[in-house]
Amino acid sequence: MNTTLASTDALAQLAEENAALIDNALDLLVVLDPAGRILRANAAARALLGYEPDQLVGQHYNAIVHPDQHDEALTIEHSLHREHPERANVRMRLRHRDGRVVLMSVAARWSGVHGRMFLTARDITEQERAREGLERSEAALNSMLESIGDAFFAIDSGWRLTYANQKAGDFVGVTAAAAIGHPLLEIAPDLRHSSSLPRYQRAMETRQPDAFEVFWEPRQVWIEVRVYPNGDGISVYFHEITAKREAEQALRKSEQRFRKLFNQAGDAIMIVDSKMDIVSVNDRACARFGYRYDEFVGMQAADVCLGREQARELLPGLRAGHSQLLRMQKRCKDGSTFPAEVQISRFDDDGEEFFLAVIRDLSDREQAERQLRESEQRFREVIEMTPAGYLLAGRDGALEDANPALCALSGYPREMLLALRLEQLFVSFPWASLQDPDGPTAVQGMEAVLRHRNGYQIHVLFNGSIRRDAAGRVLSLTGLMADITGRKAAESRLQELATHDTLTGLPNRALLGERVQQMLDACPHGGAIAVMFLDLDRFKEVNDSFGHEMGDVLLCEVAARLRRVIRPSDVIARLGGDEFVVVAYCANGQAAAARIADKLLEVLTAPVTVGGIDVIAGASIGISMYPQDAQTREMLFQTADTAMYRAKGAGRNRYRFFEAEMTVATQVRMALEVSLRPALARGEFELHYQPRIDLADMALYGMEALIRWNHPERGRVPPQQFIGIAEETGLIVAIGRWVLLEACTQTRRLMDAYRRQVVVSVNVSARQLALPGFVDEVREVLARTGLPPGCLELELTESALIEDIERTASMLRELKRLGVALAVDDFGTGYSGLAYLRRFPIDVLKLDRSFVQQHDEDVSTLGFVKAFVDMAHALDLAVVAEGVETAEILEFLRAARCDQAQGYYLARPMPLDDLRGVIEAHGAPRLQNS
Repeated sequence: MNTTLASTDALAQLAEENAALIDNALDLLVVLDPAGRILRANAAARALLGYEPDQLVGQHYNAIVHPDQHDEALTIEHSLHREHPERANVRMRLRHRDGRVVLMSVAARWSGVHGRMFLTARDITEQERAREGLERSEAALNSMLESIGDAFFAIDSGWRLTYANQKAGDFVGVTAAAAIGHPLLEIAPDLRHSSSLPRYQRAMETRQPDAFEVFWEPRQVWIEVRVYPNGDGISVYFHEITAKREAEQALRKSEQRFRKLFNQAGDAIMIVDSKMDIVSVNDRACARFGYRYDEFVGMQAADVCLGREQARELLPGLRAGHSQLLRMQKRCKDGSTFPAEVQISRFDDDGEEFFLAVIRDLSDREQAERQLRESEQRFREVIEMTPAGYLLAGRDGALEDANPALCALSGYPREMLLALRLEQLFVSFPWASLQDPDGPTAVQGMEAVLRHRNGYQIHVLFNGSIRRDAAGRVLSLTGLMADITGRKAAESRLQELATHDTLTGLPNRALLGERVQQMLDACPHGGAIAVMFLDLDRFKEVNDSFGHEMGDVLLCEVAARLRRVIRPSDVIARLGGDEFVVVAYCANGQAAAARIADKLLEVLTAPVTVGGIDVIAGASIGISMYPQDAQTREMLFQTADTAMYRAKGAGRNRYRFFEAEMTVATQVRMALEVSLRPALARGEFELHYQPRIDLADMALYGMEALIRWNHPERGRVPPQQFIGIAEETGLIVAIGRWVLLEACTQTRRLMDAYRRQVVVSVNVSARQLALPGFVDEVREVLARTGLPPGCLELELTESALIEDIERTASMLRELKRLGVALAVDDFGTGYSGLAYLRRFPIDVLKLDRSFVQQHDEDVSTLGFVKAFVDMAHALDLAVVAEGVETAEILEFLRAARCDQAQGYYLARPMPLDDLRGVIEAHGAPRLQNS
């Protein structure tokens, strides 16, 4: 019994203690039935909610839960009953009895055994307020860190990022919030190579703040960094200063440029303060005055000045903003002085007054002025002594100065000259045109006419300089003139000589063109003009028979006779040689022209006594009519010339009117000439070769190189159609040079291929032979191709030989010294004879085909050829017969002991490939080293 009582007492005491514990708990403790009604609440209800515990008993818990959380409370209640019997740290807003809201942290547990719900609630209102205040503080701090101009980040002692604003994140290209907690070098790996990292490490170790500027390579920008130790880490602030650095650099450069300009100025520059102490000078000042910069600084401005000590007098004007320009003497360190022009101005620098003095050394200027005065004196002396007339005229043309030469030239004494005006001194002078504001400032080589005091005129050549004001008005005219009266007379004579034939006195080609053009311009509509080209038929015979003097007599007589029969309105001219031109108005067209031509032929067929012998010149006349045949001067001359050649071809001593068909041949020839000019560059030429046979053994001796033109449109053009054109135009020089090089090149290749000697014969024109460097050209071709000189034979025409005998003989001797052979082509058709040949080092005579093929019953061809060959052999010359076309001719040539022959009977000209077959068939002398 006693044990039971003891246990009961213990339990009662425990219950009492538990009840006391519950009632004295600071947290609200509530027991709820399954329906959510409050069964019991502890005393904390009074302190926390303002309710007495028994006031809450029987009420539903929603009575103290804020209405906004009723649904949430219901949800928690259902969860406790069904899923989770325990919930902790549920933030619930409960209503205080006085209406206030109390924020509680609620823990709830459902006990199915007891059928009860146990709630514990703790007031966290102040705690929440503190937390919210902390959050607001952190937000304000974060906002401040985000809004500051600098990028900011903080790291702990483990180099992990504890904070970074987004500016720092943007700088390295990451999201700042996501980077928190990561190692710094993981977020910004480029720091490993930056000089910033050692500075961070030192600040971390020494716990000392740091500030520096660094160039961030990844973004190519300069940044300014400030590092502050905090806690166990460091905080870093940084911002970009590229613009600042560039501005500072630009400022430094500007200062350097200013200093350089200051020092490189051509004048000495000093800066003086308000006490007249020198505070700065440039290098030019040091060099001119002889002081070092440190010596200059601190000196008084008066130390280098002579005179003008009262500089204070200048201050009012300087302070009013007016620069002062002074001229004074300056003193150097060595005691020497120099004249100077000083420009002084005032300026302020941070409220302090300074004066800038620009000092220009006038030593050179004064020397130049002195030299100018001396030069003017010398100029005056030169003007007085010059043989050219000199004048100076004012704006109105009145003479203001003149030299003795002008007095002598004009016949006036100086006093009278200076009383004249230009228009009184000159008969002809363009003074009015020179006064044009847009006129020239100088005249050179102007011809004027001076009026001599005695009345006659003097031609002068005037060179002048015109000085004008800003508006272009003449201020003065300075001129020099020389007497050219004698020269003008000479020019008149030269003009006569330039426009007239010196032998006959007739107009020449130049004057003829002018007068014919005047006649064409003046010809009325429906009128006609005849242009007649005359060529004397027998002038060459007279010239050759009686000499050039008698030929000149004949030409003068012809000119006199032509003058007698033409009208004053007509024109007669001599073009040169025996060619004359008559141009006449012909109202009745061709009929009138024919009558004039008949008169001309009549007077020209009358005998003329030359050298005591009567001769008849005769003439061939070609007539072109304007405007029927041609409408320009040039075409009239051309068509008349064409008609003249037709008259000459028709038997001479007659006239022919131009006909359209006459131009066909001329046009064909001109077309060939146009095509011929680019033919060489286009590679249209090729060489054919005609074999030359040794008549003693009928073996191949060599070949003659013959040019062929493969015209792209006309096909193969015969040489006789284009060689003459090439000769006349001079194209033969380039063509001949190509033929020589091509023939030597191909012959050398043949010799190399067959190991046999082959001689090639190349034709040389008179134009080539006339070239001064022809021998050098041959020498160069032989050296370039490697052809032995003895394998080259040059064929020359008779006309080329006798054109300039002395020069030709000299050139042929040079060619012989080269070792080449020389041949005369078509011998017997020109004007040379065997006597001429003794003067030239000729090796071969090529007998023209006309001698080989002649058929004259009175003359034996064999006898003639044999006699010719014997004479040639007597002169140690070989003979080559051309034009061998029959076996009979071949046999009598062999009988006449002719050396070699070529012709269609033996072989036609052929391309190089065909020639190879001939060489293989005939053979040729083997080379000596083969």
